[in-house]
Amino acid sequence: MTYFEQMEKLGQVTIFDLLPSSSTDAFSIGDSVRVVITAESDPEAFYYLDAYHPIVLKKRGEIIEVFENQQYLVNFAEEHHLMKEHEIAV
Repeated sequence: MTYFEQMEKLGQVTIFDLLPSSSTDAFSIGDSVRVVITAESDPEAFYYLDAYHPIVLKKRGEIIEVFENQQYLVNFAEEHHLMKEHEIAV
């Protein structure tokens, strides 16, 4: 059993479980997207990506999986990242 499965069994929730679910997903599998995070909009996320995963900020990615609560698994040049709906755009 993974850590996350153990926490779920105990009833622990994540912030994403508390978000209102989207009636329709803004993106679908195969969509080409880019990251819209800037130093002004989310400095912590921007500088983390810039330091450790700069390809994410420079290249377009393709959505390969859609999750609940506006989350998407995006392939950026063979680097897979879980992105929130407000962090990406077409």
